[in-house]
Amino acid sequence: MKNKNKPYTRGRSLDLLFVFLRYFFDTEYLHFGYWRPGLELKFANLKQAQYDYIDELFKLIPSDAQSILDVGCGSGEMALQLLKRNYQVDAVCPPSIMSENAAKKLSGDSTLYECKFEDLELEKKYDLIVFSESFQFIQIKDAFEQCRRYGKKYILIADLFKNDMPEKGPIGGGKPYQDFLQEKNNFGFREISNIDITEFVAPGFDLEADAINHFVTPLISVFKRIMTIRNSVFVKLGLFLYRKKLNKLKTRYLDNSDRNSKTFAQYKSYRFILLEIPRQDQATPDPA
Repeated sequence: MKNKNKPYTRGRSLDLLFVFLRYFFDTEYLHFGYWRPGLELKFANLKQAQYDYIDELFKLIPSDAQSILDVGCGSGEMALQLLKRNYQVDAVCPPSIMSENAAKKLSGDSTLYECKFEDLELEKKYDLIVFSESFQFIQIKDAFEQCRRYGKKYILIADLFKNDMPEKGPIGGGKPYQDFLQEKNNFGFREISNIDITEFVAPGFDLEADAINHFVTPLISVFKRIMTIRNSVFVKLGLFLYRKKLNKLKTRYLDNSDRNSKTFAQYKSYRFILLEIPRQDQATPDPA
């Protein structure tokens, strides 16, 4: 196991979500799933939707790709599914609770590089580099530079992108799609497939909204009543120290009535994109 001991803070909230979903819904995937027509939109079906997402994504893996690098592997569940399909798989993920889980899951079958993809240093190259909801956390140019260093044939990206809109919109995340296309062209990567699956992912935001309205908000109300009765000085101190972060979460989720499938489809697109990396003798010069 290779550990570059890089500081990692972004994954704390993802770790919490991972622990929650694993305990309550028996799933280790963090994405919103692929909601096929006829699959009822409820949390009991989340795991099925997430596995359908993986099945759809794997259909894009080229037949001549055998060695794969899973970037931002999270819990290691997707890497494990690739191993079960007889691919040679390594993974990279910053140190976190999820990476600890991945290390146990992939031990003996894969190498897990516990660092950010931007900091990865190795001699090996892979037929395919895959990003499943990890591309949005890396600067596009940095991601493509590393792909050119460590990729031999293909790049597969599954992620959301920002539409070209004058305003920011109520839902965060994703790289500007036009910026992505520009950098893709700058690096000379050829687009093989670009499938817009927004309509199948967007319902997950309605599921999230339902959970917030009927579970999270009532739970917070109960918690507030208990704290009012107990009048704990430690609770008050904690609320004061973390007031900015709590207010940010409140604004982003609890007070955001526009966080739903309709606004997601308006401001974002969710895509499966397969790119071909040009051979070294055909590669374009380094982008300025």
